[in-house]
Amino acid sequence: MDIKSLEKEFRKKVCNEIELFPEGNDRFVISAPFTFEDGDFLNVVLKKNGAGWYFTDEGHTFMHLSYGDLDFGRSKRKEIINSVLKTHYLENDSGELKCIVEENYFGDAFYTFIQGLIKVTDIAAKI
Repeated sequence: MDIKSLEKEFRKKVCNEIELFPEGNDRFVISAPFTFEDGDFLNVVLKKNGAGWYFTDEGHTFMHLSYGDLDFGRSKRKEIINSVLKTHYLENDSGELKCIVEENYFGDAFYTFIQGLIKVTDIAAKI
């Protein structure tokens, strides 16, 4: 995988302020200008899983939101968040949000992942 080609694709699909940093084997930390309401940055990592790749927040989104009042039992919050995850092809793996990269469409998957994380943070904060 060519890191410069990936950066170029991510910048084309999402925004120009994206950088990838290799961290270990088949793991890239992605620096992007997207933040929670308090200014903390969203955590995005690209990892290899067997023959495929996926994006993950490594559990950061729900952990960050849990500092406030993240009660999934309250009102319809859980139902709405699950709907957002489904709409953005995100999987909730015990609090870790993941998005599989299908057929090497890295830019599209990254865009979808970021949009999903932002929606989850918006909904969780407002409901």
